[in-house]
Amino acid sequence: MTSGDRQRSRDGAPKRAMLTSGDHSGPKDKRKGKGKTRFVNPPRHHKQAAAKREWKKLFARLEEIKNREAKRQQGSSR
Repeated sequence: MTSGDRQRSRDGAPKRAMLTSGDHSGPKDKRKGKGKTRFVNPPRHHKQAAAKREWKKLFARLEEIKNREAKRQQGSSR
């Protein structure tokens, strides 16, 4: 047994961990949020206005369907 084998068996884990040269672990800058914009909840009146628009769209669509059904009923009853 040579002295190189003894050395390898004694500190084997650190030697095995270094398989490639250079640092491949990614960026070391741990500061979060750099350059990112944080999502801010819209004000209440914006939410209410959006909800009102959605309800208006829904009721307009239901009105269209109701009118189409009425036309179809009139067409089939003749």
